[in-house]
Amino acid sequence: MTPITRTGAALRGTLRGHTRAVRGGWLAGLLAALLVCPLGITADMRPTTASARRGPVVARPGTAGGAPSTARPWLLAQYRRVAPVAVPVRVTSTAALLMDARTGDVLYSRNPHLIWPPASTTKILTALVALQSTPLDAMMTISPDVARFRVGSVVGLPAGARISLHDLLYALMLPSGNDVALAIAEGVAGSVPAFVARMNEEAQRLGARQSHFTSPHGLYDPDHYTTAYDLALITRAAMQNPTFDEIVRTRAWTFRPPVGPTRRLWNHNRLLSRYPGADGVKTGYVDMSGETLVASATRDGWRLIAVLLHSGDMWGDAARLLSYGFGHYRSVVLARPGEEMAAIEVPGGDGLVLGVVGAPVYGVVSDGDERAPIRRVVVDAHLTLPIRQGVRVGEVDFYEGGRLLQSAPLVAARGLSARTDLQYVVQWMGRVLARVVGAAVF
Repeated sequence: MTPITRTGAALRGTLRGHTRAVRGGWLAGLLAALLVCPLGITADMRPTTASARRGPVVARPGTAGGAPSTARPWLLAQYRRVAPVAVPVRVTSTAALLMDARTGDVLYSRNPHLIWPPASTTKILTALVALQSTPLDAMMTISPDVARFRVGSVVGLPAGARISLHDLLYALMLPSGNDVALAIAEGVAGSVPAFVARMNEEAQRLGARQSHFTSPHGLYDPDHYTTAYDLALITRAAMQNPTFDEIVRTRAWTFRPPVGPTRRLWNHNRLLSRYPGADGVKTGYVDMSGETLVASATRDGWRLIAVLLHSGDMWGDAARLLSYGFGHYRSVVLARPGEEMAAIEVPGGDGLVLGVVGAPVYGVVSDGDERAPIRRVVVDAHLTLPIRQGVRVGEVDFYEGGRLLQSAPLVAARGLSARTDLQYVVQWMGRVLARVVGAAVF
């Protein structure tokens, strides 16, 4: 039962009580109704607002064969008003989040786990799933159902036409074609439900566990929802795909269908021309979600991702949020590939194991803090011989002012074997000779 339904039940109960009170005395009944009615409404709404204060609104599993059910706070008036001014940056969105694209660190958040309809920002996941499984030159046949689809933003695809996934992805992400999303779903997975199942599987794999999708386009459905945090995780993964990265930064593109006129498609993301360094990603709107936006920008090789759900000033919110991140934080290299972090002695080994990081380790620190991050190395317990090159031997943690910045595994720079009998004898003789020489000197 949704909060609105529960509120209706409370009102009906109050009115019944008011009717009984009238029979016993109209004045006492009227006073009781005036007192009880507000309390009934407040009590019914309290579980939703309290859960928002505590943190995530957790989706509950539905009945067998049905979609998950969850509280839908976007239906309540207190969530649909403009959000109050926040410190340290002014953002009007009901939910907002700023993430470092490299590390996934969250630099700013407001209601990051609040369940909300994503609208056309859904298409970020649609494009990612398609790119993961299908070649760009794969040809998609436009079905009659897709050709007739005319809900929301559409490109108008001719029935029977064969169009490459490459071309469809531009038509999906720039003008936000809902019919294109359906064409991609059918072409990649054979049917829309099969493709949507892949979308949900990929969302779970990426850690977006408070999300559930029912379509590839994002038109409103009560069981189609995500959170600002989940949407940032999905976008972070998508931006690592070079093709996706190239598409969402494109301002205009010429669409040449095999049938019909050539058209110029324009990107709905105005930040590409308004904000220095802007390079993606997707806008969205349905009545129930309000203005939604996922935006990205890169400066000096450092990319930030901003997510806005139900914004009263979408472009202004995005610009202020991105500028806040670039102005108050900086990305630093904590360790370089192959950098030695530890020399580990393993009993019985013929030398030392050098623990190194296998890939660059980045962190985000407060701008103006020039202190070098502190390293803390933890060696894996019970290392056994032999140790092969590249095997994990420990972990290094980096701290700034007591705050954990990043963790990275340590791997063996080279292999380590057990000492042979001959090596034992040579080492024993070396120690004896050293003692003899030392005694002779003194």
